[in-house]
Amino acid sequence: MNDAAANMAKDWLTLALAGIGISFPAHHFLGGLFMAFAGAALAAKWQPEQDRRELWLVMLGAFFAATVMAQAVQAWRPAIPPQLVMAGAGFASRYLIRAVLAMAGMVEARTDTLFDRILDRWLPPKRGGK
Repeated sequence: MNDAAANMAKDWLTLALAGIGISFPAHHFLGGLFMAFAGAALAAKWQPEQDRRELWLVMLGAFFAATVMAQAVQAWRPAIPPQLVMAGAGFASRYLIRAVLAMAGMVEARTDTLFDRILDRWLPPKRGGK
């Protein structure tokens, strides 16, 4: 038992993954992460990005979505391979990022109206003046 713990302590990748909560082997996680990036790239191929920022957001979103979904499935349904779930999460992250960017664009277009309403609610005008 002590030899197994000592060998694991020498493996920095396993310790780093344990630090972010990954409870399955590192090679499963890395394989699933590559599958998630491939899924995100496939979805991006079907719907090309509008600018370079969107590509990096999709890859970052694929990383986070794949990590969270793999941990959730590992906790609730350990029989399902984490790589399969991570590939699906990477593919879906493309559409999630597109929806978030569209919503951010809508908020940006209505910023003046939005902040006028917020200021009117929190800071009402003085009586008898401007």
